[in-house]
Amino acid sequence: MELFTVNRYTEDLRTPKDKEQKTSNEDEILQKLLQKAAKRKRKHEKAETRKQEEAPPEEKPQVEDTKVEEEEPAAKETRKEEATAVEDPTNSQDFKILGDDVSAMRKKVTEVLPPWLAYPTIIEGGSLLPDDDLEAGKDEASIENLSYLKDHTRQALKQMKIKRLFPVQRTVIPWILEAQGQPAPLRPRDICVSAPTGSGKTLAFAIPIVQLLNNRVRCKVRALVVLPVAELALQVFKVIRALCSKTELEVCLLSKQHRLEDEQEKLVEVYKGQIYSKADIVVTTPGRLVDHLHATKGFCLKSLKFLVIDEADRIMDAFFQNWLYHLDNHVRETANQLLAGTQPPLCLKELYATYGKVPHKLLFSATMSQDPEKLQNLRLFQPKLFTTVFALPVPRSEEQADGDEETTPNTGHFAGKYTTPAELTEQFCVTELRIKPLTLFALVEKYQWKRFLCFTNSTETANRLAFVMGKLFSTGPTKVAELSGKLSALVRTKTLTDFARGRINGLICSDALARGIDVADVDVVLSYETPRHIKTYIHRVGRTARAGRKGTAVTLLTEQEQAQFKKMLNEVGKALGEEVSVSADTEVRHADIYKQAMEELRKRQEKEKTIKIVQKRRVAQQTVLHKKQEEAAVNPSRPLTFMQKLQLKAGGARHVADEPHQKENKSKPTAQKGKGKSKPKETKKQRLAKQRKAIEE
Repeated sequence: MELFTVNRYTEDLRTPKDKEQKTSNEDEILQKLLQKAAKRKRKHEKAETRKQEEAPPEEKPQVEDTKVEEEEPAAKETRKEEATAVEDPTNSQDFKILGDDVSAMRKKVTEVLPPWLAYPTIIEGGSLLPDDDLEAGKDEASIENLSYLKDHTRQALKQMKIKRLFPVQRTVIPWILEAQGQPAPLRPRDICVSAPTGSGKTLAFAIPIVQLLNNRVRCKVRALVVLPVAELALQVFKVIRALCSKTELEVCLLSKQHRLEDEQEKLVEVYKGQIYSKADIVVTTPGRLVDHLHATKGFCLKSLKFLVIDEADRIMDAFFQNWLYHLDNHVRETANQLLAGTQPPLCLKELYATYGKVPHKLLFSATMSQDPEKLQNLRLFQPKLFTTVFALPVPRSEEQADGDEETTPNTGHFAGKYTTPAELTEQFCVTELRIKPLTLFALVEKYQWKRFLCFTNSTETANRLAFVMGKLFSTGPTKVAELSGKLSALVRTKTLTDFARGRINGLICSDALARGIDVADVDVVLSYETPRHIKTYIHRVGRTARAGRKGTAVTLLTEQEQAQFKKMLNEVGKALGEEVSVSADTEVRHADIYKQAMEELRKRQEKEKTIKIVQKRRVAQQTVLHKKQEEAAVNPSRPLTFMQKLQLKAGGARHVADEPHQKENKSKPTAQKGKGKSKPKETKKQRLAKQRKAIEE
């Protein structure tokens, strides 16, 4: 480094002794550099010689050329070596340049999952055949041949017209029953189940909970089922209530579709000054649960044995995280225990201390989250993952893994994270953006779909598309309706009921319906707009091909969206599917109707826009008028303008005229009490009221 040292002294101040010493140091450093350069050159020559010996005879003239170059003068070689040493300081061992290792920079960092996520218990689903295709006596999955099902459960399943269990149910139900039967202090491990939509996840946790709580003596809240939306909570409530029909267990539904006071009467009761629980199993949404934790007296969870979180990936999002905090605080205060659990116990004493005090957590979802930060909030105890795949992954050897490292991307997802039912047929249709509604209409007409769902990315798009499709289908027997968050809960429930009974053939809906809602016998699911995330796509297509029935999913794509959608599917190991198309004649035949429908939509949008502007102006005018009235009340001597007089006469005259009568009615009792006293003086407000009354007359 002495070569690059900056001297702080000028040449004039240096002594001859210092100059001689500096020159000798520089000469020594140059000699070292020249020796290293010569050593490197000898190594290079040896390597070249080996290559030339191994090379074919045709390459021998090149060796002669190199020999000629070696015979150059020594002074020239010395100058080249010095220039190389100065220009390329990286060759010197005295200098270490950070980040110079190119091979280290090219290494790709891959995700490393926890062992319980990386090595799940795989449920090989295969084909979920309907109940009618198998005889109960010959089928191993028949409820009559499953020994772990109790008699009351079999009777309830028969009333629900269920003859056999699906692979997820046959794996998860006996595992939960066995884990709960372990002696103290062995706690059951918390489980996460990632299975396709329509594979029977609701019964997978409902059956063991009902069977284990059936022997209870006193009614207490021992099971809590949390779901993201009210419609899904109602659906799960109906399933659990049907299972409890042959038992004495009570189920309660908590959602914002009912009054809080009515739910409190179903939840708790007061007898001789003591509060008793009236529910064994509570099905609720996160927001409604927090309301009852703070407002319902006597709602206690100190006996909680099961905490079920359905659609866990959505509930664990930031929007819903607050409910777990309130629930944890409530359990701390009432039962002196931590609902979120503790870290895995490492000694027998801690096992005994936590046994029976922390609920068994059961997480279910079609797209289970693998984010450690989200899962950490629940503090799962020795978690175990169950996932469903329809073809087991083929294990690769180390040589194959090394060879495919660059070509095959490692997504870091566990097996079966984004699995769709085997009975689902996935297709796509390429169209143009300007005629997308017409292409959707042509597809329905071509394949004669009688029950279909069409998904959009927003409520506004669903509203506009439902209007256009209603105009296009107005001349035929097909009836379509809108189902989105823009409608009230009562209207949505009525629309779903009409669709289930066949009065409506198609629903144009937003992604609010795409999660968990069980709509029976849907022929096809149409994605009018490309889903923004693979999770949304999985939940959309999951509305069909449920419970072993066949179904179809069609995605409408433009040329620009096709590559992006294909990339999204390839990242999770899925293919694009078969392409379908419609004839150009269909679009030409209905071009006039489509043009008329688009014109009516434009007029409706302009009308709605005008109405919003008028309403906004009206609110602003009322605000200004209210302020002026307040100012006039403070300063009554200020005269009113002509426009203010008209506004008072049109809108606010009646209210102003009623004020003196109200004051007279209030002052009558006081006047009667003191008849001998003189009348009070007239106030400023009364004088103002008289002036305005005179203006009106």
